Amino acid sequence: MSAKQPSASGWLSKRMAVARRSYAVASLCTLLSAASFVVFSWYLSRFAALWLTNGELHPEMLLLASAFLTGRYIFAHLESRSNYRAGSTIVADIKKELYPVLLQENELDSTSGALYMTKITDDMKPYFAFFIPYSVATAVVSILLLVICFFLEKWVALILMVSLFVIPVQMAVIGIGAEAIHKKHTGLFLKYSAVFYNRLKTVGEIVNLDNLLPQYRFLSRKSEELNQATTQVMRVAILSSAVLELFVTIAIAAISIYLGFSLMGIMIGPNYGKGYDFGTALFLLTITPYFFFYIRKFVSAYHDRNKALAAADLLMPLLTRTAETPPADLDETFDHFTLSGLGFAYPDSPVKVLHNISQHFPKKGLVLVKGISGSGKSTLLKICAGSLAAHEGTVSVNGRDNTWSRHWLKANTAYMNQFPFIFDGTLRYNLLLKKETTGKEYFPNFLQQIVAKKEEGWETLLSHNGRQLSGGERQLVTLARMMLHPQPVAILDEPTANLDAGTVAVILQEIVKMAEERLVIVASHEPRFEAVANSVLNLNWGEQMAYA
Repeated sequence: MSAKQPSASGWLSKRMAVARRSYAVASLCTLLSAASFVVFSWYLSRFAALWLTNGELHPEMLLLASAFLTGRYIFAHLESRSNYRAGSTIVADIKKELYPVLLQENELDSTSGALYMTKITDDMKPYFAFFIPYSVATAVVSILLLVICFFLEKWVALILMVSLFVIPVQMAVIGIGAEAIHKKHTGLFLKYSAVFYNRLKTVGEIVNLDNLLPQYRFLSRKSEELNQATTQVMRVAILSSAVLELFVTIAIAAISIYLGFSLMGIMIGPNYGKGYDFGTALFLLTITPYFFFYIRKFVSAYHDRNKALAAADLLMPLLTRTAETPPADLDETFDHFTLSGLGFAYPDSPVKVLHNISQHFPKKGLVLVKGISGSGKSTLLKICAGSLAAHEGTVSVNGRDNTWSRHWLKANTAYMNQFPFIFDGTLRYNLLLKKETTGKEYFPNFLQQIVAKKEEGWETLLSHNGRQLSGGERQLVTLARMMLHPQPVAILDEPTANLDAGTVAVILQEIVKMAEERLVIVASHEPRFEAVANSVLNLNWGEQMAYA
């Protein structure tokens, strides 16, 4: 067990507070589902015993058994929905807190930030939606069935109890070191996915520079390293399942042998010499596999726990980072913004991303930042948004110093990166960023083309970063959010990338309108921006180039 695990476990536990009600409903449904299955098993066993031993048919028992079996599946469905809702609620809360932090994280570019958001939250959701519910369900169902078994046949209960203690201990032994394996895999995935994506974007430049073979070898090495980490994760999962099935098989076989020998009078038991109750034996054999039903689910979700702990270890430093104390006068009216001799390099990197950049930004208007992929556009935008601090030169708002200017930009800039972020919630919530609304709010007209396609309209539920929307629709939603929450400075990183011509035209028109009222800084390869931009900042591998 790692030294960080207790703090990670505690952090994850605190996050569950926002979903207490859903978890309570799920636990109640679990208990009712288990009780329904017990009654179903009882009636089915009675029906089979009377038919096989006395030749009597009691269809009313079969009907009752069917009714309780139906109830079991209904309650199980409600249980599953409540648990999934709890997981979604918790992860949505984490995303809402994480999103603004990632925008200001100075060691992550927009690609890495988007991958970080997706990977970390995807690794956490199964923990809240499956592992925690299954651990609770295992305890609830196990206690219920053990009480019943002790009442009917203590030796069956003792076999089940031994299994209940042995299996979790085995899982804990297997889990030693598993968190470290998952953390390594998550770290490599985040690191190399961003690398692969960026190399794919710059494949044209790589070919032109005759650098294809070295890059191929580089990516092959990274891919092999990631594959090895993935294989280690799979080994842990397979080992967990194998150990579980071994003990489940042994336990069920032991109970079957005991009941069989008792029925034949070979093994002395409380019913020996009295004629063992065949119906009771069938009942115990029926509920025994169900005893292991949630244990199986719990063990199958055990690696979700390790993934979540690894993700929490990576996430906590970001969310608990001590923020700088901002100055008191950040509501000063914006007049102009100037970069002079700006230079920047990322931590632990000897290579400068930006060299001696100088640019004047007016109070309002459209400034285009252009250049090939990897030329430093996104880094420049993050400096303009106050997310990164300049290492050389000045970043001055209204003639003020670098520190004050950075805080002012953080507080007064709206930022839209290459990967628009969609919160889990309704379309209306994603625009207004509040749950209580009047229903009479104004929305930009260009959103009507999105609403018209959705049956639920503004109440359409969005999840998984808006997979219910196309890429263009996500861009439009994010642009509308920026318009509904205006700031003196609006910054957009590749707002029209990979969109169709019609959507590009709509976005371009709205950005031009926005620039009539405030300063808008756009990084884009789209040539149509050049025709409407008030000024252009041209970058080439971090160097400022003259624009003709």
